[in-house]
Amino acid sequence: MEPGTKLGPYEITEQLGAGGMGEVYLAQDTRLGRKVAIKVLPAEFASDPERLARFEQEARAAAALNHPHIAVVHDIGTEGDTHFMVQEYLEGDTLREPLGKGALPLKKALGLATEIAEALAAAHAAGIIHRDLKPENIFVTKEGHAKVLDFGLAKLTEVAAGSPGGATQSPTMMGTVAGQVMGTAGYMAPEQVEGSDKIDHRADLFAFGCLLYEMVTGRQAFGGKNVHETLAHILSDEPPAIGEIDRSLPIELQRIVRKALAKEPAKRYQTAGDLVVDIQALGTDVESGAALPTPPVAVETTRGISWKLGVPIAVASALLAVLATWWAMQPEPGNTIRLQLDPLVDTILSGPGSAVVLSPDGRRVAYVEGDPDGGSTLYLRALDQQDSTTLASSATILGAPYHPFFSPDGQWVGFVTISELKKASVTGGTPQSIAPVDRSRGADWGPDDTIVFTPNVNSGLFLVSAVEGEPGLLTELSEGERSHRWPQFLPGGKAVLFTSTETGGFDRANLEVVDLETGERQVVHQGGTYGRYVPTGHLVYSNAGALFAVPFDLDTLETTGSPIPVVENLAADVEGGVSFDFSETGMLVYHMRNGGASGSSLLVWVDRDGQVEPLPFEPRRSQYLGLSPDDQRIALQIQGNDGDWDIWIYEIERGGSQVLLNTEGNNEVPVWSPDGQWVFFRSDRGGNNDIFKRRADRSLDAELVLDTEADVYPISISDDGEMLLFGSGPENQIDLGILALDTGDTEIHVDTAASEFWASFSPDGRFFAFHSDETGQFEVYVREVSSGRTFPVSTSTRGGWWPRWSRDGREIYYESWNSPGILVAEVDLESFSASDPVEVSDIVMQALSNFDVTADGQRFLVTVPAGSDETGGAAPSTRLNVVLNWFEELNRLVPTGGS
Repeated sequence: MEPGTKLGPYEITEQLGAGGMGEVYLAQDTRLGRKVAIKVLPAEFASDPERLARFEQEARAAAALNHPHIAVVHDIGTEGDTHFMVQEYLEGDTLREPLGKGALPLKKALGLATEIAEALAAAHAAGIIHRDLKPENIFVTKEGHAKVLDFGLAKLTEVAAGSPGGATQSPTMMGTVAGQVMGTAGYMAPEQVEGSDKIDHRADLFAFGCLLYEMVTGRQAFGGKNVHETLAHILSDEPPAIGEIDRSLPIELQRIVRKALAKEPAKRYQTAGDLVVDIQALGTDVESGAALPTPPVAVETTRGISWKLGVPIAVASALLAVLATWWAMQPEPGNTIRLQLDPLVDTILSGPGSAVVLSPDGRRVAYVEGDPDGGSTLYLRALDQQDSTTLASSATILGAPYHPFFSPDGQWVGFVTISELKKASVTGGTPQSIAPVDRSRGADWGPDDTIVFTPNVNSGLFLVSAVEGEPGLLTELSEGERSHRWPQFLPGGKAVLFTSTETGGFDRANLEVVDLETGERQVVHQGGTYGRYVPTGHLVYSNAGALFAVPFDLDTLETTGSPIPVVENLAADVEGGVSFDFSETGMLVYHMRNGGASGSSLLVWVDRDGQVEPLPFEPRRSQYLGLSPDDQRIALQIQGNDGDWDIWIYEIERGGSQVLLNTEGNNEVPVWSPDGQWVFFRSDRGGNNDIFKRRADRSLDAELVLDTEADVYPISISDDGEMLLFGSGPENQIDLGILALDTGDTEIHVDTAASEFWASFSPDGRFFAFHSDETGQFEVYVREVSSGRTFPVSTSTRGGWWPRWSRDGREIYYESWNSPGILVAEVDLESFSASDPVEVSDIVMQALSNFDVTADGQRFLVTVPAGSDETGGAAPSTRLNVVLNWFEELNRLVPTGGS
C-alpha cells in the first residue's frame, strides 16, 4: 500500500516489513494522534479460509492479553477486502539483531529472559500457547525491554474442536538452503517435530530454553544445514553444555537451561512462573557475586598444567606455592627472586601486543591461550590458586580475544578482538562491548574510567569511556606516520605515552607523550617500541628483541641518561608488540625466546597429509612470499639489520638466496610475472608507496609501473600478463583495482568502507578471489571481473583471508582467523558456488601472506616461527619468566640518580 492510504481512521506512512502472515506498515491513528503498526493480510490471501482464520486467530489471541511484555493490540478491522490488525508501534529491533553479534551480557540476558518468561506466564494463564517463540518474535525496545510478538500460531485451548484454524497449527519453517539459520525449526519442541496432537504450554518452555541458550552462548542450541537435519538434532541430540562454551557462566544457569530443554515435557519446567522464580533468583546471585561459575577443566599434559598456544606457560605446583606465600613472606629489600617456569611449552604468542598481564596488586594474571582450531580464550588466574576461569572465548564472541589489560582497581579486564574493544568483570559474566575497532593495536585503562586505544592498524589514538559513550579523537597522524599504538596512561592520568610508527616499518618508531588537556605531543625517545613508564622513574621499551631501560623525568618528560638492556631475547611480534608486564608491587612477568631473532621465521614444505620438510633457510624476519611459476624460486620480503625491508630471491635447488633490491627505503610485496622473468613490488623510494618491477635476474634497473597519490601495491597478475590486480588506500580501508599493463589504464573494482587487502586472479583471468572484513571478520569471496557478481567461499563460522587460486582453477586455498593452518574449497564458477572448506594442513604459520602452493596443488610453501616444532630438530624454548622485587633490580642496573 502506498503512503497516504487510509484503513478506517489509520493513515499509512510507510511499509516496515513483510512475512508469510502479512505485511506490516507504520501508520498514524488520526483520532488519537499516535503512531501505530498495522499488520495487513495480503489481498491474494483474503479469500483463503485457512489464512484468514489464522489471521483472525492471531488478533483474538493477542487482544485477549494485557501485559507490559506482550505487544498490545489496539484494534482489528476490515476496509473493503483488506483485513488488518492494529498494534502498538515499538521502537527498537528484534532479538535476532543483537544475537547476530554474539552472546548478550549475562545480566542483560537474564533480564530479558525474565521478561519473556513473565509474558509467557500471563499468556498461559489466559489459555494461550504461542507455539512459535523465536528471536524474530521477541522485540527489544530502545529502552532495552522485551515485548513478545505474533501470537499468530497460538493455540486457543478453549477454541472448540473443528473451529477455523484447526488445520494451521504447524509452525512455519524457513527453506532448505545449506547453511541457512533455521528460523522456527530450530526452536520447536520435540513433540511439535513429531506432530503430536497433545501439544501444551510446555512446548513454549522448550522454545524458551532455546532462546536462553542462544542469548548466553551466542550459539543456536539446535541447528543444521537444512530443516530435516535441524529437526533430527532436536529429537536425538543434546546441545553442548553452556559451561563447555563459556566456563564463566554460572552453574545454576546451566541447570536452568538443561531443565528447559528436556526432551520429555514431564521433565521440563511445568510452568513459566517456575522459570521466572529461578531466573530472578539467579539474577540476584549474579548481581551480588554469589553465583558460582562452571568449574574449570585443567588441560593436563606430560608437562603438567599447560597454557598451550596463546601464552606459553607451564605452571609447576612448587611455583604456585611460592607465589601463594609471596605476599606473606616478602623478599628482603635489595633481594630479587627469579622464577623460570619449567618444563616449558614451545609455542608462539597469540595476537599482537602482550598476551599476559598482571593486575595492579600483582595478585592476578590474565592471559590468552590459543586452541587447536585457531581461536583463543582469555583466562584469569589468581596467582595463589591453580585454577583459571574463562573471561572470554572465540567460541562465544566474534573473533579471538587478544591484548588484555586491567582496570586500575583490578576489577575488570579489557581486551580487543578483531572488531571490538570489550571488557569483562573479574567476577565473571558475559563480556561487554565498549567500542568498535578494526584490528586494534593496543589499549590502556585510565584512573577516571577512560580507555585510550588504537582503533585500527593505521590510526591515531582515541579515548572512550569504559562505561558508555562515543570514542573521541586524541591524536592525528602526521605526514610519514603509519600509526600511534601501544598506549599507556602516565601517573595522574593527564598524559599518555605511546609508540609512533613510521610508514617505512615497525622498527622505525619513536616513543611520544601526548598531553590530554592541550593535545600537545612530545617525542621522549627516538627508536624502540612498546614504551612503558615504571614507577621507579624509568622508561622501558623494546628494541631488537631486548628490553631497554632509561632514567625518565616525569615532570619534564625527558630521559636523563643512557639506555641499558635489562632483559635479553624478549619475545616480540613483527608489529612491535611485546609480551611483558609489571605490577605496582614490583613483580615483572615476560616471555623470553631463546634461539633466533625475535619474530624470525623459516621456510618449510607441507604436503596435503601434513608432512613437513624444512628448507635450508637461515632464520630471518620475513613475510609476503611467492613461488615462481616454475616452482624453482621464492620471492619474499626480508627485513635487514637496518630495519628496512627488501625483496630476496631464494633458489630452491641451490639452497641459496640473493637480494633483488637493496636500495634505501622499503621494498615490499613481491609478485611474479606469469613468465617468471619479472618481480613486481611496492617501494617507498619515491616518497609514496608506488608499484615497480624488476627483472628477477637483476639485469635491469627497477621500472615504475604505477604512480598514484594513494598508496598502492601489487597483488596478482593474470596468466596472460595483461592485468595487474592491485590494492589501494590505507590498510583499514583498502580497495581493489585492475591495471591494464599495456595501456596503463586503471579501474577500481571493489570500493567499500571495509578492507579487501589481498586477492588472487583465476587462471583464465575472468575472476579473482579476495578477502574482506565487511561482515566484521575477514571472509573470502570470488568476484567476476566483467559483471561484478560476487559469491562467498569461506564459511562465517571459520572466516578466511589471504586466498590463493590453484593453477587449474578448481580450488581456492586460504587461511582462517579461527584455524591454525590452510583450508581448501572447491569452486564452481558456472554455478557460482563453493564447497565447504576442508583443512589440508594444521601447521601454525607466521606473519603475513605466509604461504603459496605449487602448480600441482600438492605442496604448500609456508613460513613458520623459528624454533617451532614444524621446523624440525630441537626447538628453542619460549619461556615465561617471573621476577619478584624487580623494581629493586631495575634501580641497581639503571640508577636514576634520585633513588
